[in-house]
Amino acid sequence: MNRLLLRKMILRALKDYLWEEEDCMLTEQEWSQLEMKIMKQIKEEDQEEAMYAIIQDVVYDYFTNK
Repeated sequence: MNRLLLRKMILRALKDYLWEEEDCMLTEQEWSQLEMKIMKQIKEEDQEEAMYAIIQDVVYDYFTNK
């Protein structure tokens, strides 16, 4: 999967949970962590077509466990 596309999709999901775009600033480690979790779930579930739902779930989990 294209990393740039994945980051754009994550950023879009982050905006659903944040008021200000400036709050979407993640460290490189946080980006990598989210990307790895998403890719792992996509591969485990063999659900590339459900990528949007997986991204939403991972980002939600990120905010609720922070």
